[in-house]
Amino acid sequence: MHADRPPSATATAIGDLADAIVAEARTWLGVPWRHQGRSRAGVDCAGLVVLVARALELADHDSTAYGRRAQGQGFVEHFRGHMDGIAVTQAKPGDVLVFADQAYPCHCGFLTERLGRLHLLHAHATRRQVIEEPYVGEWPAKIKFAFRFRSLGS
Repeated sequence: MHADRPPSATATAIGDLADAIVAEARTWLGVPWRHQGRSRAGVDCAGLVVLVARALELADHDSTAYGRRAQGQGFVEHFRGHMDGIAVTQAKPGDVLVFADQAYPCHCGFLTERLGRLHLLHAHATRRQVIEEPYVGEWPAKIKFAFRFRSLGS
């Protein structure tokens, strides 16, 4: 992009939507963690993605047909149903990251940015609530997939 040319309407709209995704996700900070939760009374990592998508009228595929322990690729298939897979290295704020603790994908959250540093906004079972923390340490090592809402393009 040239400095003397304004961004295209498409680029601006995409940036605005990514910002809206992050802003909506941040309204969930502090909400208690609850396995398969789908409300402000309690939400899990997948529920957070579903409810942010619904709030912004983006396509979502909700399913609570999953246990506390990942089995196979079923968890990640829910994202493939309504989002575009992107290279992990291409993920930007507003995109969804999927992580694996062991062999299978089992956790997800939104990539965000604060003060020029990447963060992860997610419903954290151990911390018992939705949190936003620096995207460092264990998280980059556990990432397996990245997805972008189709409305944002890939």
